[in-house]
Amino acid sequence: MSEKRISRKELAKQNRKKNKRRKNLRTLMIVAITAVLVYITGIYGASLAYLGDFVASGMTYLQIGKGFPVEDDFSTFLQGGNMGSGLAVLTQDSFLVYSPTGKNVFSYSHSMQNPAMDSSENRAVIYERNRTSLKIANNHNILFHKEMSNSIIHADISDSNRVAVTTRSDSYNGEVTVYNYNMEERFVWYCARGFPVYSVLSDSGRTMAVCAVQTVNGLLQSDIYVIDAAKGREKFTVSGGAYPHKIIFIDDDNMLVAYSDRLVIYNTRSGEIRATYRPGVGSLLAVENASPYIAATFGGYTGGQTSYTVLLSRTFEEKLKLEIPERVKDLSLSHSRLYILGEENLYEYDYAATLLNTVYTGSLTHGLVTWNGTILMDSTALTKVEKTKSR
Repeated sequence: MSEKRISRKELAKQNRKKNKRRKNLRTLMIVAITAVLVYITGIYGASLAYLGDFVASGMTYLQIGKGFPVEDDFSTFLQGGNMGSGLAVLTQDSFLVYSPTGKNVFSYSHSMQNPAMDSSENRAVIYERNRTSLKIANNHNILFHKEMSNSIIHADISDSNRVAVTTRSDSYNGEVTVYNYNMEERFVWYCARGFPVYSVLSDSGRTMAVCAVQTVNGLLQSDIYVIDAAKGREKFTVSGGAYPHKIIFIDDDNMLVAYSDRLVIYNTRSGEIRATYRPGVGSLLAVENASPYIAATFGGYTGGQTSYTVLLSRTFEEKLKLEIPERVKDLSLSHSRLYILGEENLYEYDYAATLLNTVYTGSLTHGLVTWNGTILMDSTALTKVEKTKSR
């Protein structure tokens, strides 16, 4: 009798689990179908923006194209960026998104004279320098259109969909406005010293760095303000340095600052320097961060000069150093490969410093984008770089 009662209890328990799974599956299917219908009809609003991003990303995967290379007129190409499942491309006339199989899933004529963009995991911010117009897009739609009160200098978007917009100011040297994923204003940071030229958010959107410049005794100097982007409060300032060509948040606690002659990692909690790398030769030409490595190239700005590319750990331990017989335009780290784009050639190395392939690309290349591997941008095509097997 006891065994029979236990088996009935177990059977009832199993039936309850099955019914719960069926109910959850039905709910999930209803939500997914509703999301797709709402997305397709275009009636979703700001409150469903994250849902729209999720559906847009999934639909991008489902769009089947002819594959890469994508051949077209990219002579007015300006920028390319990783936007999760989509490849974002900005030209002088349009904002374009491509699926992993090369299908053009979204095309938008932005009508901007001096456009620029920044992309994140699911979205891109498109703005017009020295004007007031700004737009937020995902893989299939323009989600938000905003007119700023003052002309835009720079805009940045984080993987958490927070947006930092650096603008001129009526009362200060400049200001940075931070918005949440619904483009609702979180806070405004005012720059009283120097002129703000760009701002950068960490992937989480919790930390922000603002680069401001000023002239001291005829020399251009910079201040980097590190700000708690959740509270809008300044944490510390890196003062009086050279102009930083690029600021990259490795994570919320570590900030990589790339100067012309060195790389520095700062602790964003204390402001202390954690590591410094000085190449001792040339000026910074390109820098790329992809866990767990940092790649950087130093050399001359004019053509025909030798460049030096290094692969570094997060503590700036030198893993390899390569001599490239031309000026380097761009770098990409993907699938355990280091791709180096020169003036006329693309070099492929593994992490053991073995040269695996050299491809002549000509002088009309624009750059590299790390997206589902590495994409080569030139004036006539977007080409996926195939990984060469190690020898």
